[in-house]
Amino acid sequence: MKIRMYNVGYGDCFCLRDRKGSLLVDFGTTNSRIEGHPRKETFDVIISDLTTIDKKNLLLTHFHLDHLSGLLYMMKHRNSSYEFGKIYLPDVFSEETMSRTLTLLLLADLEKDSCLPSRQVSLFALVEALCKKPQKVELLSRGKIFEDKYQALWPDKNVIRYETEQVYKILEQEQAKGLEMLLAFAEKLRKILFSMTVDNEKEEVWDPRHLEREFRELRATEEFKELLLFLEEKKLFLRRFKNKISVVFQNKNDGELNLLFTGDVEKEHLHRIVENYDHRIPLFEHYWCIKVPHHGTQDHYFDFGKFTPENMLISNGIHYANSKKQSKELRTSSQYGGLFYINDAHMYCSNYDCCDGYENGCTCKECDVISPAYYKDI
Repeated sequence: MKIRMYNVGYGDCFCLRDRKGSLLVDFGTTNSRIEGHPRKETFDVIISDLTTIDKKNLLLTHFHLDHLSGLLYMMKHRNSSYEFGKIYLPDVFSEETMSRTLTLLLLADLEKDSCLPSRQVSLFALVEALCKKPQKVELLSRGKIFEDKYQALWPDKNVIRYETEQVYKILEQEQAKGLEMLLAFAEKLRKILFSMTVDNEKEEVWDPRHLEREFRELRATEEFKELLLFLEEKKLFLRRFKNKISVVFQNKNDGELNLLFTGDVEKEHLHRIVENYDHRIPLFEHYWCIKVPHHGTQDHYFDFGKFTPENMLISNGIHYANSKKQSKELRTSSQYGGLFYINDAHMYCSNYDCCDGYENGCTCKECDVISPAYYKDI
């Protein structure tokens, strides 16, 4: 087993490789330049590296651009997008009631403080790209075995459904008309993705031009504008709602090379997973590698010491936010740095320039920093 950790700035991209095949976990960044190079150049290097692998699948943990912008670029500009045998996505598509969750995910990109470059709607951009170049899709939720060697620990469809309803009811009471219009569009997106799943025998063709026009017309309506204004006035910031559906997974069976990949899971959900809240899937006592959630930021800091990891992976590139406060919040937590808190554990980071409090270089005892290289193998 080998993990190739790519340096994509403030983003995620890992490739899990063994003799049977490879799994790319996320492929994206929010940075326009990485180590002084245009983002396009970094994407091209990764895509070129992937062409050397015969059998490979892709897992998108969730729908933030720092986890999928590379795939969008790949599907738009490169024929090699067809080389993935399968794309794994969090299961927010298999049931009609999930359209409410998708509605909130769309709103998360469209609200005023979404901080997205070019106001791009990442979920819609993904569906649009898949309409142009359909792929085989498999949906993951808690307990699902995939690749015959990994098991999904999150998302839990029941928990997501409950948390969706808590927010949805607030919007529905005041903005029923605009919400109803967006819900109908979200249901269309759900059907498109679900039609591509490996268990679905229907072969439907969708015109992305019609889809884009419908979405543009929807966003121009007064009802929709009022809905966005209501979100702003009530401060119902939904950007982190995307983290609630983030895929978390580990090995199917306990062994020497246990992995724990956490995507951008919310801290409250990670606590549930660790506590084995439903008594279905206990975590292992020891991990070879743990991928730290959400680029190691303080709000998502989690102490993994009890699992005695041999290696910790932090994709912690610099994020250029709209304010100094936001920039500070998106730096790597000092609790992951300095005198490293887990004995005999090794730290792999993308960049030390974004570590909180370590402006003059990395001071971790056991560390490897990828920058300025494109990747490092673990």
